[in-house]
Amino acid sequence: MMKAKQQGFTLLELLVVITLLAVLSVGALVAYEGIGENASNVSAANNIKTADSAIRAFRAVENRYPNQWDNLANLGGELTGGAFETLAPATRAFFGRAAGLTAADALVRDAMMSLARVGVTEYQTLTTAAVRPANVPPNEFFNESAPGVVVPADEIEVELNADGTFDSINQATFAMSIVPSGGEAGVCTFNGINLAQNFLSETEPVVPALDGASAKLNRINDALDADGCHLVFALGFGKDVPGTTLGSRVAISTAPTYTNGTVINPANNYARYIALFHVGSAQEGSTAVGANAADIFQRARLLAVVDTEGRNIDTAIAGAFAN
Repeated sequence: MMKAKQQGFTLLELLVVITLLAVLSVGALVAYEGIGENASNVSAANNIKTADSAIRAFRAVENRYPNQWDNLANLGGELTGGAFETLAPATRAFFGRAAGLTAADALVRDAMMSLARVGVTEYQTLTTAAVRPANVPPNEFFNESAPGVVVPADEIEVELNADGTFDSINQATFAMSIVPSGGEAGVCTFNGINLAQNFLSETEPVVPALDGASAKLNRINDALDADGCHLVFALGFGKDVPGTTLGSRVAISTAPTYTNGTVINPANNYARYIALFHVGSAQEGSTAVGANAADIFQRARLLAVVDTEGRNIDTAIAGAFAN
């Protein structure tokens, strides 16, 4: 008699099938993770382009930029608490901060007037004592209307006279976030502040800039040569920016959020896009912005919009295709 056909699979066959399924699953997971990262980079590039275009369109129609922005530095420049605690290390390393700005100093007034003449007059700023409740995202921390947020400091407000001359600043001393710039020698100053340094935290040492500290600015805009000394303010595109454009024919609808899922987490980190305003540059051969009368621009210029890691649109797109 013929033997009955064998039923089922052998142990070896089962092991082979299980191994193949495991390999395929790992491959699919890797591909999925790559797709997620690529999508994040593409989204970032689109948001950079949209935000930049919206801000410039508003400027073209209204002859000014939106007036309220997020200041990424604590009021006194402290590197603990307040706004600083919401910044991811990648954000801190790129944007730095400048402490010791005094409204009575002529160069400081010139820089703030340069921004005010193009409509940038109010900065949402926090002190180290600012308290963010656990249920309030960092992006809302800068907005005084967010439920439960305690903001013990007022905005930094700059007032100009009708003829565009300086009137007042409501804070005697304050800090602003400034993109490090140091030229080839790694030295660049503004009103005695060394702009060629990154500031990370009170417990970490100040990191001197390497040669060519302006390379990051040069990469964003070729006009800012890598061996130059530039004054560039970094302002957060927060919730108040769209709010101040209501009623305009080109009102900005929303402030986009950036995340790549690892470096920047909106649940823990400030994740808005950043507008870079070019306020002045030192003359060729000089390492001090303000040493010459023409160093500080009469009207600040929007240099670019970047994500919270300091990446411009080209870098974001390249990141998508790299994966």
